[in-house]
This record gives sequence, structure tokens and C-alpha cells, in this order.
Amino acid sequence: AELHDFITKDVKKWYPELTKHIKLVLVEAGPGILGSFDKALSEYYLQKLKEKNIDVRLNTAVAGVDERYIDGEQITVARFADGTEINFGTMIWSAGLSPVKMISSSDFKLNRSRIVVDEYLRVPETKGRVYALGDCAASPDELPPTATVAEQQALYLADCFNKYYSAVDVTDEKNKDDEIPLPGNVTPYLMPFNALNFLNNVFCKAAPQFQYKNRGAMASMGFGGGVTDLKHTDLPSPKTTMSG
Repeated sequence: AELHDFITKDVKKWYPELTKHIKLVLVEAGPGILGSFDKALSEYYLQKLKEKNIDVRLNTAVAGVDERYIDGEQITVARFADGTEINFGTMIWSAGLSPVKMISSSDFKLNRSRIVVDEYLRVPETKGRVYALGDCAASPDELPPTATVAEQQALYLADCFNKYYSAVDVTDEKNKDDEIPLPGNVTPYLMPFNALNFLNNVFCKAAPQFQYKNRGAMASMGFGGGVTDLKHTDLPSPKTTMSG
């Protein structure tokens, strides 16, 4: 949708003779888009993309990208698993990432190539000296590897270090064999803006272990449009969906 706005509002103004040669194709290997959103929102978003003349191809996996020459002219071709192909000038690839080799080749206990951590984001059998968060951590509650989870984990650990762990000097030789004590209570970061952080203490109960709070999900449809899913949010708001 953002690319569509760029082409129809900016490129069309700067290079009007080129606009007619541009076509947007969205390729999705799964059966739908915005899989984590309410189904009605996903279908609404899909319909809006089609109304923008964006070619959406579901259940279509990219099998490879080739460089070919036709009459001496170089072209790039995307090959799909169903045997079809499409020529393209620019590809924007958005796909899952595998953990870095430093993680997958480490001696830590792994779960699906992620480091296993406890409810305090500690790596077991490290005496509280090693932590993992974000994409490289496999938490007990199997949280998704999303930015909002990683952000809240980072804020939680920052509070743990500043309020509790900093009291232990791990560089002191006499502490080398000691287990670092578990943290005290830490307030979850429910509010999405720093200016509203004071409300975290109002709507959340502090606890020593990490607590993830669902803030809902939102996806832009370009200028002036989008969808919001608040059905499972922990925010003090109606459990609903919005589109427009």
C-alpha cells in the first residue's frame, strides 16, 4: 500500500510517462495476509489491495530468482513453486530470518534454534550471568519473535539490571561462584508511549518475572487508511477491531 501511494502520488508527478509501466505484485506463500489479525480485518485489507490494482498472489511460494538474457538484454525472473514465473525490475523481500550462527552453534540449550530461557530471561545453568531476548530467545510461554516482545523484554531487563542486578559485583573474585539473586518486582510496560508509562503502575501488577503485555496490532494501508486489532489487547480499551 505504501509503494502504491509512492507510485500514484510521487512517481506519477515526477515521471508521468513511466507510471503506466509499473505493476505491483504481492506474493504470499500462505493462504492469506496479516495472519495474526482478525480474519475479517485480513479479508478487508486484501480487498483494499485489490481495489488499488495490486496483484495479490496467495498460496504462492518463491522457488528461485534467475538472471537471464533475451536478445542481449538482462532480465530478472522470479520462479514460483507452482511452475509459473514473472519478470520483475525490483523485488522487496520480506521473510522470516533464521538465527545467527553465533546462536545456533552455541553450547546453550536450544529450542528451534533459539536459546532456552526461564521466566526471568536467564539462560539456565549460567548462575544468572547470561540472558537472551528477542528473536534469539525461546521463552517458557513461547512468545512470538516480534519487535514489541523484544522491546518489552529489553525494558524489563534494563529495570532488572538498574534496580537489582547492579548491586552484585560480578567482577569481584569472591562472587564468581555465587548465583545472582532473582530480581524483585518489575512493572510491565503495557503503554506504547513513554509519556504514558506512569499508567503502567495503574493497570499492571508488578512481579519479578517477565510479563508480556499485548498492545494490539495495527497495519497501515497507505495514506489515511489502516486496520487495528484490539480483540486481545491488555490495554484498557474496548476489545474490538477497527478499519478505515
